[in-house]
Amino acid sequence: MLGREFRISTGKEYNNIYKGGKRIPGRYIILFYQPNSLGINRFGVVTSKKVGKAVTRNQAKRRLREIIKKNELDKKGFDIIIVARYNIGGVTSELLEKDFKIVTKKAGLW
Repeated sequence: MLGREFRISTGKEYNNIYKGGKRIPGRYIILFYQPNSLGINRFGVVTSKKVGKAVTRNQAKRRLREIIKKNELDKKGFDIIIVARYNIGGVTSELLEKDFKIVTKKAGLW
């Protein structure tokens, strides 16, 4: 579990990042990011009902959070939202991690 200081918590913050941030699509995830003034990276993980039922959505969120903890980014000071795409359900963790690395490199966060 990500610590409280590393999470994006309010809906207002999510909306600000969606509107003012940049969007990088990947095969299994979409990354939204925007600089913050905190000096640390904060993350939010979003899955919609298109992903599947509650069990599948929660599993996807757990897998994404584990990938975030495992792969620490080089650049600090960003708010990052990871949105799971509809096809994330049947994907192995290795492919999901590879997609995360590709998307974060495109964003310049490595």
